[in-house]
Amino acid sequence: MDQPDSVTISVTPTIAAKLLIPLFGKLHTSLPDIKLHTLATEAVSDFDRDQVDIAVRLTKKSFPENLEAQLLFRQELIVVASPFLVQDLTLPLKPEQLISMPLLHDAHDNWPKFLNTNVKLSGLVFSQTTLALDAALSGQGIALACRAFVDEEIKSGKLVQVVSEIMTIEPSYYLVRKKSSHSNTTVNKIWQWCIEYLGTN
Repeated sequence: MDQPDSVTISVTPTIAAKLLIPLFGKLHTSLPDIKLHTLATEAVSDFDRDQVDIAVRLTKKSFPENLEAQLLFRQELIVVASPFLVQDLTLPLKPEQLISMPLLHDAHDNWPKFLNTNVKLSGLVFSQTTLALDAALSGQGIALACRAFVDEEIKSGKLVQVVSEIMTIEPSYYLVRKKSSHSNTTVNKIWQWCIEYLGTN
């Protein structure tokens, strides 16, 4: 039996946990002969050194000539919490109400920008967005996250959007790969699959 063709994709831990892993079943159904290696890291991978075929990265729309990029989705920030945490409150909350509530912070630290404040904000601090979202799911506090990462939890009722305000900020999430004079059919299939299933544009 032939070994499946393999493709290595580099993503952030949050994209791996919140977008890619839940879709592995669909990937296997769509492309059963391709073995996808997932490299989950906050570090920006080097395509040659790390032998990465495709990467998903949060970056500005400025790429070297040797790279091909496709916009997947913008950073549309929304405020979410477990329904149990806010069950006694009247929703939607006003942004100013959040300052006195348990906020969950990640490495992006977008709360001051969202709340338009220089006040020192209290709350738990996490190195990765996915950890802050896990804390929100368990009722530990209120998270500020890209809508793409919480869509499924909102649909299932595990999280609720607690503030109606939305803030779209740069940079955005892009699918990136090296340009090549030799077309790799296997990589092309994963590239198109990512655009279809991870993208919202």
